[in-house]
Amino acid sequence: MTKSKRTKKNPGISLERLAELRRATLVASAGASTRLEGSKLSDKRVEEVANIVFGQK
Repeated sequence: MTKSKRTKKNPGISLERLAELRRATLVASAGASTRLEGSKLSDKRVEEVANIVFGQK
């Protein structure tokens, strides 16, 4: 098992994994929300836009 930081409330989930889960949830939620409004954006495109907005690669 790797020595990654664990959260206090979730000792079994590393901070890195928690960040990944939050990001995936953000992308899926934003994609679903925009599609409800009639947009044709895929989750992949939503992720690309999020990367631009938040300055990530």
